[in-house]
Amino acid sequence: MPIISPATRRNRKTRFACAVIFALLSLGALTMLYPFSLMLAGSVHSEADDQEITPWPSFWTDDTVLFRKYAESKHDVSLDAIGEAWGDPQTGWRRIFEPAPVADAAALADWKEWRATPEAREIGILGHVTGGRLLPKNARLFRARLEASYAGDFQRFRRETGATAGSWTGVNPPVERIGRHANHASSPALLDAFRAFKRDAPPEDLRFPNPEAAYARAYLPSVHGQDVAALAAAWGTNLDSWAQVRLPRRAPAEGSGSRADWIAFVRNRAPLDCVRLDEAAAPAWRAFLAGRPGPAAAAAAAGGAAFPRLLADAPELRTDWEAFLRSEDCRPEWIEAYGPYERFLDWRAARGRSAAEVAATPPQGALAARADWEDCMAAKRALRREFTTRNYKHVLQFVAAHGNGIRNTAIYCALAVFVALLVNPLAAYALSRFKLPGTYQILLFCMATMAFPGEVSMIPSFLLLKRFPLLPLGAAVAAMIVAWLLASRLPRDPRRRLPSGFRGLVALLAACAAGGLSAWALGPARATTSLLNTFAALVLPGAANGYFIFLLKGFFDSLPRELFEAAELDGAGEWTKFWHLAMNLSKPILAVIALGAFTGAYGAFMMALVIIPDESMWTLMVWISQLQAGAHGAVVYASLVIAALPTFLVFALCQNVIIRGIVVPTEK
Repeated sequence: MPIISPATRRNRKTRFACAVIFALLSLGALTMLYPFSLMLAGSVHSEADDQEITPWPSFWTDDTVLFRKYAESKHDVSLDAIGEAWGDPQTGWRRIFEPAPVADAAALADWKEWRATPEAREIGILGHVTGGRLLPKNARLFRARLEASYAGDFQRFRRETGATAGSWTGVNPPVERIGRHANHASSPALLDAFRAFKRDAPPEDLRFPNPEAAYARAYLPSVHGQDVAALAAAWGTNLDSWAQVRLPRRAPAEGSGSRADWIAFVRNRAPLDCVRLDEAAAPAWRAFLAGRPGPAAAAAAAGGAAFPRLLADAPELRTDWEAFLRSEDCRPEWIEAYGPYERFLDWRAARGRSAAEVAATPPQGALAARADWEDCMAAKRALRREFTTRNYKHVLQFVAAHGNGIRNTAIYCALAVFVALLVNPLAAYALSRFKLPGTYQILLFCMATMAFPGEVSMIPSFLLLKRFPLLPLGAAVAAMIVAWLLASRLPRDPRRRLPSGFRGLVALLAACAAGGLSAWALGPARATTSLLNTFAALVLPGAANGYFIFLLKGFFDSLPRELFEAAELDGAGEWTKFWHLAMNLSKPILAVIALGAFTGAYGAFMMALVIIPDESMWTLMVWISQLQAGAHGAVVYASLVIAALPTFLVFALCQNVIIRGIVVPTEK
């Protein structure tokens, strides 16, 4: 029966009141959607936009924010790396804006073309490989390529590469540069795989070391202080800013104020693959190697190999090559700063550019910064899709790599729902159908269990499951059944009526005796069994729920008693009445119980972690917690969104039955 009659609905005041109620409900719904939208927007954030609080990602509409995220991803979440590549120190993500246009458009076009050459790929550093607890594009693709090349056999991958990761999710691209040195410490097989992957990467993913920026922005301030006036006084020049400092190819002339700084930087601080030696240094090189240990040095000293002008010509002699560069045996006139910019200038000259055009080439930092902006603007749609889905791909790949978690969670949830729908209805039906003397006390005890959080019983449950009396319990159950059957077969004397609970008392005493005797006979060691790392340990502690029993008893009490009486007249037994009448008529409330059991099992974390030490038995929530422990906050948000989907889908698909389970008992 409706609360408001059709006649009353025509009243204007009633309509106005209904409109106000609907408006308030809609406003309440919006207040719930707003924090949810903040979490969704936060799930696609990174360091570049982590401080923004908006109901939608701002990089969807703002090109500047998109460029910040692109620069962050390409330069591996390092403001220092961005400052070095662009030749302009960066102090914060929000201070990154569109770089100034380059006056020489031809030079910028040549820079983009040069990036695709083998020489550029050799000296360049692949971007989008490390993400500050994120999983950038190239790190994800490299991992997938390795997994495909080894056909998913992680153990074979570990044997052949010497990797120490525990799973595919722990495999990351090797670091290409450690200080001024190229990385040779990683596994050769892994380095070779990464170099092959780098050769196939798009040229716009490459970033290049900038020795001039390191010289002007890091080394010179550490020697002369942060005031450029002090540097100008030491050099005897009229420098106004650090941006005017250049790194010449060759050592400045004798007597120049900058000569000592240039020599010290190139010898000791410049990246080794950005230095080249003249052929004139070959005799001094061989004489230097004559006193060095090792067969490679001895062979090179004997003149059996060509003089390595670049370190890449003889990487096996990198220690000797660096020692020679640092020594006084290597004259400054033989040393040349030969980084990406100098190689690019030589490439332009070889392409037929005039000497004036080559000399007027903008600095490397200006070219790199503008090229990054144009690359970002040319791929806006793909980048927005990448940054929107990146964190979700991170979570899904982690979950897929630990597939046992999905399987274990599915089995655990199915068992939890099955046991909850079996144990709790049986207990509630017994309390509802049979008027026991202590029914009120039993219900009070069931409700009292809700007053204590699950953490209170965690340690007792753990100890019980670790030393579970499985054999004595089995003996007690068997003795109870046998005693019940035997008591049922006793001849009945009409003159001597046995108490109504006689059979139950006999069965209980038999169970206690059998359980106690078997425990004594077996001893403490054999009487107990550890249920840890089993599904039984997950399901048994929550098999009976006081709230579910209380809820079901109230629903069973509301069922018409005439139905059970009619079933008795038709010869139905107690099980038939329970299964065909009580359970059939209780589908709405059973749906509520099933949903509660599912959400409890699906969201179980602490108990599942404590009683399941074996990783192969971990559930999905335990694995997600492991991911969250070392992931970025945005990845945590993404994992929460993904983890909430199964519960949301269950409720969305079963909401009609669930709502009936909530409303029907109230109406009755």
